[in-house]
Amino acid sequence: MKRIVNKTTIFFLILAFLGSCSQVETTKPERKDIIDAVFASGEVVFENEYQVTANTEGYLIKSFVEEGSEVQSDIPLFQLANEVQSENLSSAEVNYRDAVSKLNTNSPEITQLKIQLDQAERQLWKDRKNYERYEKLVEKEAVSQAEFESIKYQYESSVNNVKLKEKSLADRINTLEVNLQNAKSQLAIQQSANNDYFLTSAIDGKVLKLYKQPGELIRRGEVIALIGGGRELARLLVSEEDIEEIAVGQLVYINLNTNKDTNVEGKVSKIYPSFDESVQSFIVEAYFEKLPEKVYHNTQLQANIIIDRIADALVIPSGYLSEGDSLLAGSRKVAVKLGIRNEQWVQVISGVDENTTLQKPDEL
Repeated sequence: MKRIVNKTTIFFLILAFLGSCSQVETTKPERKDIIDAVFASGEVVFENEYQVTANTEGYLIKSFVEEGSEVQSDIPLFQLANEVQSENLSSAEVNYRDAVSKLNTNSPEITQLKIQLDQAERQLWKDRKNYERYEKLVEKEAVSQAEFESIKYQYESSVNNVKLKEKSLADRINTLEVNLQNAKSQLAIQQSANNDYFLTSAIDGKVLKLYKQPGELIRRGEVIALIGGGRELARLLVSEEDIEEIAVGQLVYINLNTNKDTNVEGKVSKIYPSFDESVQSFIVEAYFEKLPEKVYHNTQLQANIIIDRIADALVIPSGYLSEGDSLLAGSRKVAVKLGIRNEQWVQVISGVDENTTLQKPDEL
């Protein structure tokens, strides 16, 4: 059965189609505030980050912190098993205390040497008096020369004996001082070695990540924890073609993935001079003007770094721009000088004005 089509209907359909083809989307330039920005992705990091690493090998027997704990520098965070080292430290402490005790002026050894010196000095005093008396007597020939020589020999022996006792005391004190210094050095070495079993952070901050748990064997150089300190920063990845536009102090609008409805303002604080091969970008840091109530380490983010801002600029929708930086005004292609461009708007510096009617290139 043939389908009969009304000719009048076909006529109106053709008119409608032709009418739709003749509708051209147009616009006129308008005045707006416009900004030029560089887009960057990134994450939240701390200004200072420190890895707690082991300087020796041993089993992790105690953890004094957990993730999120606030820590202070040089306060023990972890302890490794150190039975042998504990014995070495105890022995060094005993030797040091013994050396201190022996060098004490009231120690038995020094006291005995002082007593011997005192006795020798008393004997010397007696022998000197006797020698002086016999010296006068021999001049008067009241005693024989032989008797005088015997007294003189006794006196000289006492002089030498005092010198010997003084040297013995000085030498012993010197030896004890050396022993004390050696014991002190050994104690410091053992204390330092013992400190290797008590791991600390070099910075004040927060425990961001624990990599080891009690009971695990820790090898020298292994990372046990990550500590974050200082301010939270936005670590931004900027492409090679955009890095020349970036300068310290530029305003940054940051959008955290944990709070996508809010833009946080920041400012560029540091531009790393070297291209980072691992991320194929330049690294730029920005500090937050005001942090949200909660910020999580490594939170992913997107940012717009403001490199220029113009108030009351003459702009057109970006979709009206033709190839070769030109616009369509009626049937004419008009060359224009452009300024700031973004996804929505393009600034027109010259070539058209607010009274120029423009049409989209694909509508001609």
